[in-house]
Amino acid sequence: MMKVVHVRNPETREACLAKLCASVYGQQAGLAPLVTFAGTQGVLFEQEAARLFALTEDDGTILCLTLISSDVDGGTMEMGMLSTPEGKGNTRHSRHLVKTLAEKAPLRVTASDEAGEAFFRGCGIERWIDGDDGLRVGLGPLHPSPVNGVLPSLVRFNADGIVHTFKQEPETFEDYKTRFVAALERYADIL
Repeated sequence: MMKVVHVRNPETREACLAKLCASVYGQQAGLAPLVTFAGTQGVLFEQEAARLFALTEDDGTILCLTLISSDVDGGTMEMGMLSTPEGKGNTRHSRHLVKTLAEKAPLRVTASDEAGEAFFRGCGIERWIDGDDGLRVGLGPLHPSPVNGVLPSLVRFNADGIVHTFKQEPETFEDYKTRFVAALERYADIL
């Protein structure tokens, strides 16, 4: 039996976030995983504007991870990253996690291509609108319809600003890099 777990413990959440960033961006992604890790830790988690969820087996084995961020008013949420840790899951686990969250929360997702949209449609997300930069935005069953074609603004971090800070403040870069590596090493596939 699988269950969805809100990862609340700060150390465990940080380890799961590092694993999620590494899994989503891969090994050849340059600064992207570290910038996302730093922005999520330093902005979204600090402002309580993001939550990390895991799909687990009964014994706590992690099958899938996702990061959900809220809009500025806290009324709706967007799925940011979704990944199955290497060798631990498959599309079925991702689909189960998305479907479960979409049934319980006002969730929106984005798809950059037809395959992504088809995946999310398979999770029960049936309403779609055109988003920015050619993206498609899917609205879960509990997500309100756009008001005058506009969705609520999401809490975001400034990735370019983080890169600039890393360049201007090497100690900040080293601090986040050390935290990221330590969190990855601390990651255990059981909650």
